[in-house]
Amino acid sequence: MNDDLLAKRSHERDLMLAVAAGDRRAFTALHGRFRPLVERYVRHHLHDPSHAEEVVQDVFLEIWMISERYDPRHSVIAWVRTIAQRRAIDRVRKNRADRDRDLRIGTRDHETVDHTAAERAESVLDRAALHRGIGRLPERQREAVVLRHLVGLTGPELATELGVPVGTAKTRARDGVLALRRDMARETA
Repeated sequence: MNDDLLAKRSHERDLMLAVAAGDRRAFTALHGRFRPLVERYVRHHLHDPSHAEEVVQDVFLEIWMISERYDPRHSVIAWVRTIAQRRAIDRVRKNRADRDRDLRIGTRDHETVDHTAAERAESVLDRAALHRGIGRLPERQREAVVLRHLVGLTGPELATELGVPVGTAKTRARDGVLALRRDMARETA
């Protein structure tokens, strides 16, 4: 290794040790130094920019939280990269599990519709009942149901629009649909 690279690695190690001692300025410097690398590592695994940004934030939060575990015998880059890759892979697995769960729920709840003339007439009545039912939902659920199922936003788009995490947005939409089904079942019974 050349002297410049050795000096750079030594400076990074000193920054990491200062972070472990609770030095916020050192953390800011470390963040500035490694953020582009962390973003590149994370985007290699996650293509959704909002998910990637969340994971980047999680990586630096974890670095701050577990900085005392850093072993100065190893390079800071390798340690940070390991955390970034682990977080990114965890998010990929979580996203896959969420999609699989949504697919299972969607398949379970899927109902085939036959549009005969009588059913079309009932459909008009059902739309009116649906409109009334949506109006009776709590505001948070109503907003999530309308954006997700009537506007057609994806889970991440819904989360962005509502300003909440993706899981919260999906839960609000799912709970709203379930409440709407119960409400409509009572109305038609």
